[in-house]
Amino acid sequence: MLPLGLFATVNEPLRCEWSTGYRNDRIHWHLQDPGDESELTYVELNRDVEFWENALVFKVIHRDLSFLVRGAYGAFGRGTLFQKFADLSFTSEQPHFKFDTSGWSADVSGYFGYAVNLTADRTYKVILTPLLGMSGHFERLERKNGRPEPLESDNAIGANSFAMYSHPNDLRMTWYGFFLGGGFTVEPGGRLIFNAGYTYHWVYTRIHTSVVQEVLLGTPVVSDQITSFSMKASEGGNLGHTGWGQIDYMLNCFWRLGVGGQIHYYSSKVFNATLHEKVQTISPTPSTVFSDIPQKLKLRWTPISGWVQLSREF
Repeated sequence: MLPLGLFATVNEPLRCEWSTGYRNDRIHWHLQDPGDESELTYVELNRDVEFWENALVFKVIHRDLSFLVRGAYGAFGRGTLFQKFADLSFTSEQPHFKFDTSGWSADVSGYFGYAVNLTADRTYKVILTPLLGMSGHFERLERKNGRPEPLESDNAIGANSFAMYSHPNDLRMTWYGFFLGGGFTVEPGGRLIFNAGYTYHWVYTRIHTSVVQEVLLGTPVVSDQITSFSMKASEGGNLGHTGWGQIDYMLNCFWRLGVGGQIHYYSSKVFNATLHEKVQTISPTPSTVFSDIPQKLKLRWTPISGWVQLSREF
C-alpha cells in the first residue's frame, strides 16, 4: 500500500502566472420607498464598464495541500451610467440622464484546498480540489459628460416648465468575504492542461455615492433649488457566485501559455440606507435645509473577464 499512497500524492512546484485581458462590468442599484418596497425612488445602471485588467497568481501544491493567491488591477473603467429619478415632487415624469464613466478596480483572493488525484496509476490525471478561501473586490467610478444638459420639460407641477441638471459624483463599491467551492484540473496527456471551478460566496457590501441636482421651475423662474445627497451604506449576509475556466499549453517543462475566463455574480439583499440631503433654495427666498431620508437599497454586480496568461514553474 505504501507505493500506491506515494504515487497518489499530488505535488506541484510553485508556479507564477501573469495574465492580461478584458473585463466588462455591470453594476445595477436602486433605492426603494421603505413604506412600499415595490416603488422605486432612484435607479443607477452602469453598463458595459470596460477595464484592461492585469493579474498575478502564485500557486503551489505540496503533499495534496493546495494554496493560491491572486491579485488583479483594472484600469480605465470606461462605460455608460444610466440614471433615473423615479419620484420627484415637481414633475410626474421620471427624468433620465446618461453619463460617461472612468475608473479603476482592485481584486485580491486566496484559498486553501486539498488536491485529490482521482486517476492514480493512470497516464492521464484528473485532480479535484475542494477549497475554502476569502476574496475582496473594490471598484471606483467617476461619472461625467451628462446628457441631456439640462433636461427641459413642460410637465411641471406648480409651474409651466422646469429645467433640471444632474451631476453624480464618484461611486465606490466594496465586496468582501469568505467562499467555498471546488476546482478541477485535467491533464489528458500531451501539452494541454484544463482548469475549471466554481465558488459560492458570503459577502459584506459597502457602497458610497453622492449626487447634486439643480432644478429651475417656471419661465420666468418661480423657484431655483440645488439638492445634494450623499449615501454610505453597508450590509452583511449577501451572496455571490463565481465560475472560471482556463486552458494551458505547455511550452516546455517550465513555461505555459494559456487563455481563460471568469464570471462573478454578486447580489445584495434589500437593506436599509440613509440619504443625507442638503437643499439650498436660491430663489425666491434663500435658505438651506438638511435632512436624513430613510430608504431601502438593492445592489447587483456582474463582472465578466477573459485573459491570456503566461506562467513559469520555479
